[in-house]
Amino acid sequence: NQGLAATIRTGLTAALQHCEGQPDAVIVTMDADDTHPPEIIETMLKRMRDGADMVIASRYAEGGEVFGLSQLRKVLSGVASIVFRMLAPMPGVRDYTCGYRAYRAGMLQQVWARSSQDLDADSGFACQVQLLLNCSRLRPRIEEVPLTLRYDRKAGASKMRILRTIRLTLKVLIRHLLG
Repeated sequence: NQGLAATIRTGLTAALQHCEGQPDAVIVTMDADDTHPPEIIETMLKRMRDGADMVIASRYAEGGEVFGLSQLRKVLSGVASIVFRMLAPMPGVRDYTCGYRAYRAGMLQQVWARSSQDLDADSGFACQVQLLLNCSRLRPRIEEVPLTLRYDRKAGASKMRILRTIRLTLKVLIRHLLG
């Protein structure tokens, strides 16, 4: 276990190799701890077929809900959403931190060629924001679908270290803003 960023980098690298020559293929990332319901993948794929370059499962989309998350984590996630929408606005995006996403392979291949190393092993949960901001440089069409996030189904405690995640996420944002 080398952390979330290493896992995302390894998984996306393998998926992109598998999708070589198939720019319209779709790659879906999600948590494997029973917090992300797989039944919304079909809705995400429909949005991709209708022309989206990325679809984010969002707890902030109309109809989205969160169960089992501490009040502190809910507040911090809400504040992060507001800060990112103000400082790094992206049309169609309210949930910058959720990793439950569908990506068009061709778009992700372009991003990966330029910035896959941005997802360094020390970035932790901030890697989700970094990947989204890297994608934003291509000005993709991004849509959100409602997510019912089920932390009440998660076995064991979260591995997220809150202060470290805040620090690293702010570092990602500042680096993005400075160009």
